[in-house]
This record gives sequence, C-alpha cells and structure tokens, in this order.
Amino acid sequence: MGCKSCFAVLALSLAPMAAWPHTDVVNAGRSLVPTPSAGPTSSTKSGSLWMCWLDGAPLQNLPLPTPKAVVRVAHAGQVFAAETVEVTPFGTEWLRLKSTTSGDPVWVPLAYCQRVSPDNAMSGDLPIGDERLGPYDGLTADYRPSDLVRVAQCYCFNDEPQRLRAEAAQACIRMLEAAQREAGLTIKILSAYRSAQTQAYLCRRKIESEGIEQRAVARPGHSEHQLGTTVDLVGDNGRHLLTERFNWTREGQWLRFNCGRFGFVQTYSRQRAQRDGIAYEPWHFRYVGRTNVQRFRKDNDE
Repeated sequence: MGCKSCFAVLALSLAPMAAWPHTDVVNAGRSLVPTPSAGPTSSTKSGSLWMCWLDGAPLQNLPLPTPKAVVRVAHAGQVFAAETVEVTPFGTEWLRLKSTTSGDPVWVPLAYCQRVSPDNAMSGDLPIGDERLGPYDGLTADYRPSDLVRVAQCYCFNDEPQRLRAEAAQACIRMLEAAQREAGLTIKILSAYRSAQTQAYLCRRKIESEGIEQRAVARPGHSEHQLGTTVDLVGDNGRHLLTERFNWTREGQWLRFNCGRFGFVQTYSRQRAQRDGIAYEPWHFRYVGRTNVQRFRKDNDE
C-alpha cells in the first residue's frame, strides 16, 4: 500500500514551539484548549486508526516541531491509533498517537497517514453522493468502482483518455454538450478517476518539492478523484489551466452557475478552503446526483 520509495531521515529545522491540539478527542464539540484561528477542522476521535502510506515517515517524540533530527521512522502499512490532530502555528499537522505505555507522546505527520472512514469501509461500489470523503475521512487503498467507463476522447483535453463511473460520465457529457450548445464554449476533461497508488505518487512528489505542509495535492485515499465521479475541467484553449483565475473565464463562470443542473458541485470552494484547509480549486467538480446538489452546496458554504 502506497509508495515504496523511502525518504531519507527527515531533519526538522523549525525552532521549538508548542503545538496546539486541533480537535477534541474525548467528546465531540468540546475543545481541550483554544483552537488556532486558521486551519482545518477534524472529526478525529480518540483511538481512531490511521495507516502510514509512505516508507520513511518520521516519528517524533519531542515537543513539536524540533530542530533535532528524527531518529525513528514509520513504514508503509503501519497502523496507528491517534488521539488528536495537532497543528503548529506554521500550519503543519501532526497525529498524536495513542500511548499504550507511560512513555512520552509520539507524533507522526498527518501528511504521511490516511484514515478510512467507517462509512466507506464496505464492499462494492459506494452509493454516489453518499461517499464520505475529506481530510480526516478517506477510502480504502484498493477502492476502485466497478462501473468505470472510458470517456470519448473528443471530451478530453489533448485527447488524453479519462475514466468515470458510468452515471457520472453520462452527466458530464450532457454538461459539456450543453456548454457548447448554449454558450458556444468548448470545455474538456483534464483529469478524472485516479487510483490511490497514482495519488500517492503525486502526493509524494508534491511533498518533496513543497514540504509536508502542502495542501494542493490530497493524500492517497483522501482524493475525490478516486471516487470516479470527479473531474478537473478546462477550456479547450487551455487558458488558466489549474489556476484560480479559471473561475473568471467564460468556461469557469458557466460551470459555476450551471453545474448543479447536471448533478455536479464545486466541492473545493473558497468557503471549504477556509474551513477545512483544502486548496480552493474552481476547476474541480464532483458528481453527486441532482437530488444531492443542494445538500452538498449547503455543506460546502457553511
């Protein structure tokens, strides 16, 4: 499970400072200490199980963060019982592990861990619109919908083949054809289904270039692309590809105001970015079914 490439032992170069508990691990809704003003919320409960997806993830038993080099590492597939998610003032999140001894607390960076939501731990395809997915709720590493179909190349950017669940593919094609028919816009699919293994590769590359605090690439098991119902879209001209300015293009504006007609929601909204720490992506649309659109919009806007 996850990438087998080992990181070199990681040295943490930040000056020592206290980390703030970021979630109540005993009773939901009761804060142990004040939560920092910025950063994601969490549904982590005491003893929830997380799995390391990367060989060489650092384990730390000193106050966070510390300039002392990490001397212990975790390995892909190793399971942890976590007590809290803690965040430093610089925005780096760590799991504080549940101690089974009287020793000092141990932390592991959240960036290297994934958690399967109990709602997603079922066999077969997850019901569209009922999947629970976010920074603290993920999918199993082997989750792959059985009804993935290849989208015709004429709907894909640079004719790169993409796959979606059959219902989502049909809805997406209807949406793209409506954009052409109603507004003369040619919109293409840049990215659709991605496996957890592909996501692990992308996440590892991003961490290598930007550090463990990066939020632009989801951890494996926590990407909506693994659902097979999510697309990244772009105009056929490629303008403002994967940038926030896409929101102000004609294509971005049309999608924003019309996606709900076809059962899609812009799930990585500005509001959710502020609340959950997920990067704002105006090009990212998830198919949830028309009956679920209002519920998702309400959740994303709160």
